[in-house]
Amino acid sequence: MTMTKSSHWLIVCALFGTAACGGENGLEIESTSARVSTGTGLRGEYYDNSDLSGLKLTRNDSQINFDWGWGAPDSTVGADTFSVRWTGQIEPLYSQTYTFYVTSDDGARLWINGQNVIDNWIDQAARETSGSIALSAGQRVDIRLEAYENGGLAAAKLAWSSASQPKQSLPNRNSIQRVLGAARRARSFRRTIRSH
Repeated sequence: MTMTKSSHWLIVCALFGTAACGGENGLEIESTSARVSTGTGLRGEYYDNSDLSGLKLTRNDSQINFDWGWGAPDSTVGADTFSVRWTGQIEPLYSQTYTFYVTSDDGARLWINGQNVIDNWIDQAARETSGSIALSAGQRVDIRLEAYENGGLAAAKLAWSSASQPKQSLPNRNSIQRVLGAARRARSFRRTIRSH
């Protein structure tokens, strides 16, 4: 089978949907997916006290979606008196107001771009709280999530959504890698199409 510009274009449209099929003469591929960063998650600092003191462990967590039950996140911290601070950066795809959701047992607080959007630093059973902030597409912003456990069950979960983005765990490295792979394939097809 001989591949022509239109053959490549049909493959691109089939792989990436009709949104990728616009542009001058139907040959340009524009993909917002290319703006997704290649992050490895958030840096987690795990403390052996509920007041963010007594650092015992530092690791990268690809996703904040933990339900530790009656246990602890690591053997170096106690099951009923630990705390965690996650830090890093996020990069939104859309210039919109984003809602952030934190489910925690016990307390949690969240800062986005230096602004405290969730402050729920109290002993409680697992509960979801939310806060919103306007973000700009492609602009990385700092994120800091702190959570503590003070007895009983333990959980910490983080998600976000916007008008154009359904609610999803954050960060989600697997989704980022799939989107990056699709963006690379789209750029490769664009180069192939232009060279024919």
